[in-house]
Amino acid sequence: MFEITTLLIILFQIYMAFTVIVLLLDNREPAETFAWIFIFILMPGVGFIVYLFAGRNWRNAGKRRRNLPQYLAKNLFSVFKPLEDAQEEKMAIVEDELSSYQDDLIRLLYNNSHSLMTTRNRVKFFHSGKEKFEALIRDIEEAKDYIHMEYFIWTSHDPLGKRLKELLIRKAGEGVEIRILFDFSGCFFKLNYFYVRSLRKAGIKIFPFFNYLSPFKLHTFNYRNHRKIAVIDGRIAYTGGMNIGQEYIDGGQKYESWRDTHMRVEGESVAVLQAIFAIDWYNTTEEENVFKGKYYPSVLCNQNDYDYIPMQFPTSGFDSKWPSILHLYFSIITMAQKNIYITSPYFIPEPSLLMALKTAAMRGIEVIVLLTGVPDKKLPYWAAFSYFEELLQAGVRVFHYQKGFLHAKIISSDENVCTIGTANFDIRSLKLNYEVNALIYDEIFTKEIDQQFYKDLEASKEMSLADFKQVSVLVKLRNSLIRLLSPLL
Repeated sequence: MFEITTLLIILFQIYMAFTVIVLLLDNREPAETFAWIFIFILMPGVGFIVYLFAGRNWRNAGKRRRNLPQYLAKNLFSVFKPLEDAQEEKMAIVEDELSSYQDDLIRLLYNNSHSLMTTRNRVKFFHSGKEKFEALIRDIEEAKDYIHMEYFIWTSHDPLGKRLKELLIRKAGEGVEIRILFDFSGCFFKLNYFYVRSLRKAGIKIFPFFNYLSPFKLHTFNYRNHRKIAVIDGRIAYTGGMNIGQEYIDGGQKYESWRDTHMRVEGESVAVLQAIFAIDWYNTTEEENVFKGKYYPSVLCNQNDYDYIPMQFPTSGFDSKWPSILHLYFSIITMAQKNIYITSPYFIPEPSLLMALKTAAMRGIEVIVLLTGVPDKKLPYWAAFSYFEELLQAGVRVFHYQKGFLHAKIISSDENVCTIGTANFDIRSLKLNYEVNALIYDEIFTKEIDQQFYKDLEASKEMSLADFKQVSVLVKLRNSLIRLLSPLL
């Protein structure tokens, strides 16, 4: 018995030494490294398997997603040549009209994600699912050439999913090309086999993003495609926080209501969103047709038909060299001069963002964080509370939305710049997931976003430092322990 116990101790020591070496070679933040060590100790053996699938930084390990072949990259470049050639001119014009703060953001996103500046656009925001899906369905009804859709969640069994299936099958019968990407993990309990089979039988191409079921790609399971993109005929595009599901319209069976923000764009930006979809589609299917010029008519749009709205669409993901949306959030916070308004359902800030928020508040900037007060996932909701005390002490104001579930992902600053997209204010979105955000340099649209923010605050409850001190020690301990699991949340 003594020899078995000694052997187990030795094996455990070898296991811990090996796993710690693997972690150290990843060069993570110290807090994240210790969090994983805690998981290894808590779940010996199993913890390391979880780490391989959910925590290993395969980007640093060289296991990156397949890049576009050179000839396809050249083809895409040739399609975008009119926009590429105009970049310096566009930036020069924009820089003359915008603040140095906005100029810095433009340069940052061009350098860290090659996010092209577009200026001729038309934009409409939707702050409810009913408005968004009515508009999307109307645009699908009028589609003539193609429909491309990419969503993290696609629910097949509810009224919206059924309605879309019937509509898409009918459009496919009219000769419209339809391609759909969905995230395997996001749709695991949502999208059934028979639904997908019906779409494919109608001639619709639909695939799980990057085919996680392949034994050669299982290690990428943790890098989820959280993007929401729809492109119709290369002239209209949608992106934002809403997936395909009835709950995004009426809250479903679980919530009183659902507050979210999405956007519809026309003009030059449509080609950018189409290119993002095309790269994801190619990396899933290896189909090259999506790079043909016919899918990018908005590159050559008539500028007189659109308003002057400077925009960029930074992306981040497993195949990105830099965490561009993390850079964006950090820069907005650190460069703000008057206010920072953050809306997010989840709040697990990366350490640099936590420091930036506290520093901004202490230098006199109005910093307000609006989170959901009716959670869909308990663990990230509880973990968020572990950050509140230091934020409140620094002067950051924290609100919880009470009227249903809040799912919007928005940051606005100084009444002249706002970002709306798919990225939450958490480590998963900013370091792991494939995300896309729109950054809009426009006072009118930023003020519209701010007005909705003020309206949401009226339906919210503010948390004070006194409120936080009323929380029991056991609850605080629970929240802090869950915070250690932040790499998995």
